[in-house]
Amino acid sequence: MALKIQFNAIYRKIKLILIKGMFKKIKDKGEGLSSSEYFCLECINLMDKPTISQFAAFLDISSPNATYKVKTLINKGYISKEKSEKDGREYLLVPTKKFYDTFESKEDETSINALKKDLSKGESKKFEKILNILTEKN
Repeated sequence: MALKIQFNAIYRKIKLILIKGMFKKIKDKGEGLSSSEYFCLECINLMDKPTISQFAAFLDISSPNATYKVKTLINKGYISKEKSEKDGREYLLVPTKKFYDTFESKEDETSINALKKDLSKGESKKFEKILNILTEKN
């Protein structure tokens, strides 16, 4: 039970950090983005070049709604459509340079370096192994 409590505590903390970071980025650099648009951008970025259909299915929204959101983000310059090499009929949603210039952060690297300082080499290896297990199984 202690493992479940600790896992939930870490998960909650990560979610809060992400939400706080999202609103800070929107406020500081968002150039008129709503929180919904920022969330859509993050999904597209994390999904690694989804099609509009994949994006809509993931968020469980209609294709017209997804298309509207995508068009808005294209018009604002944060994503573009790229023709799929596998299937020329499909277009992939790709974050643009503007997206990366606006939202890429060095904060993650700073946090990782701070964590490395606090852990011994053995602890760091064990933690990396645990993270690999978590990311490969889910």
